[in-house]
Parts: sequence; C-alpha cells; structure tokens
Amino acid sequence: MPVRVICACGAVYNLKDQYSGARLGCPLCGRAVDVPTLPPPPPVRPQDGDPAFARETFLLHERHLGVSEKYSVLGKDGAPLLFVERPNHPFLNVLAIFGGLAGGLLHFMAFAGLGMAAKQAGLDAVTRGLLLLWTFGGSALAVVAVAQLLFKKRHITVYRDDSREETVLKITQDSRLQLSTASYTVAGPDGEPLAFIFKKRLRNILRKRWYGLGPDGPLFVAEEDSPILSLLRRMVLGFLGLMHTDFVIRSPEDGRVLGEFNRGMTLRDRYVLDLTPDPLRALDRRAALALGVLLDTGEGR
Repeated sequence: MPVRVICACGAVYNLKDQYSGARLGCPLCGRAVDVPTLPPPPPVRPQDGDPAFARETFLLHERHLGVSEKYSVLGKDGAPLLFVERPNHPFLNVLAIFGGLAGGLLHFMAFAGLGMAAKQAGLDAVTRGLLLLWTFGGSALAVVAVAQLLFKKRHITVYRDDSREETVLKITQDSRLQLSTASYTVAGPDGEPLAFIFKKRLRNILRKRWYGLGPDGPLFVAEEDSPILSLLRRMVLGFLGLMHTDFVIRSPEDGRVLGEFNRGMTLRDRYVLDLTPDPLRALDRRAALALGVLLDTGEGR
C-alpha cells in the first residue's frame, strides 16, 4: 500500500509502505519530510473448528468408483486433509420416481374426468381450456413434487479421513421438497449451526447463484464467472461438457472477491477452492468448503 507524501515545496511522492513513519529528505528542496505512519493491518480472523480448515486453498478430487459421491480434500501441496461423502440412495430414489409418476397419473385422471364433466355441463370454452391446461401442467408438477417428497434427503458429511471414524463437519439438506429453493444447513460435529446456504431456482435460469448466511448476517454470494459463458453453457456446448462451470465468491456487502471455485481441465474431476483473495479470512473456511461441495453435487457438474 503506497504512502502519499506532500512536501512544503509542493512536491508529491508515493512511497512504498516500508518508509512508513520515517523522516526523509525531499529530493527537490532538501527539506525534511515526515512520512505518515500507516495504521496496523487488521488481524487475521482466527479459524474455528478443525485445524485442517485454517488455509486458503483446498483441492477437491472426486472419487468415481462408488454409488455415493465422494471427495478427497487435499491441501495445496497435495497432502490429504479431509474426506467428504454424500450418499446417493439409488434404489430409494427409483421408488420415489415411480411414486411421482403414480401421483402425476392420479392427478391427470382426476382432472381429465373433471374436464369431461365440464364439457357435458356445457361450461364455456375458456374455463374448459384452463382446466385442460392444468390437467397437463399440474400433472407434470405433481410428478416432480411427489417424487421430491419421497426422495431421501442427501446429507453431506466431512470426515477426518476415509475411515469415517471422526466427523468434522455436517451439511444437511433442509427439506425434501425443493421446487423453488434448495437450502442446506452447515453445522459443526456437535450439531451447532454455522451457516445457511441456499439457491433460488428461478434466479438460476440465466446465471447460477448461491447465497450464504451466517449467525451475524450475509456471508457470501457465489455466481457463475461470466453472464455470457452462463448462456453458452446452457446451449449445446454445455451439454457436451465442453465448457465447465466456474464460480466467483463475492462479499455481499461490497462485492469484493473472496475466492473462486474452479474445475481443472483434466480427465478426472478435480476442483480448486481458491480463497487467497481473502487473506484475513472474513469467510469461514468451513462454510466455504461446504459451498464448494454443493457447487459440484448441487449443480450436477
């Protein structure tokens, strides 16, 4: 951070912060110039929880040999830190899909019968048209709603290692029905809530965004790195996997960048949670790691 100094002769200098508090001679007039003393830098926020979270970079390596989603969390030097698991429950989810289809079929049959009754009763065309529209649209909605209500919640657990003997962080899915909002609670191993992470599905149509709330207020806003790339990813290039999705994590107060979540172009799924733009650790690393896992598993990347 440069220090601005103005001499009595009118000369202006921008000095390096290493000269803070020093007395120098003006090169133009020779007068003594006192360099202002810079205020001390704000302290680094102590990181609560396990010491493994007290760092700026996390490497997430997804393991593919298994039904559940699993991640090895490594440090910048490649040393293992943590192990993450999010069960998939494939058999129960298949049953939930069939339950959703059954709910949609019952809805369709019920409103199709009402439509026939409305026609026989001689109701106007507008009313019958609206009823027909709801017969199909409501049935599709019923399929999704019933299936989600039957799906088993997919909680995420962060362990000390892949032995799963010690839990260091929990991310719980708040509700089964997630039609408009998907929300998750981040808690310590003792169950004490640390953060609340959510996304609004309608707001994600053009550009994906996730929000974080802490005990004292908003924590972050994570959004796709570019509006233009967001649109391109929703086209054929995105479906072919030619464009990976990266996120920028910002402060909700002033918009400054706190970090990034990027996917490397490798044959195996590797992700980098880079929080070096936040050296004072304004963002709790436990919430940041939970966000990183959700940005992958919650977006189906």
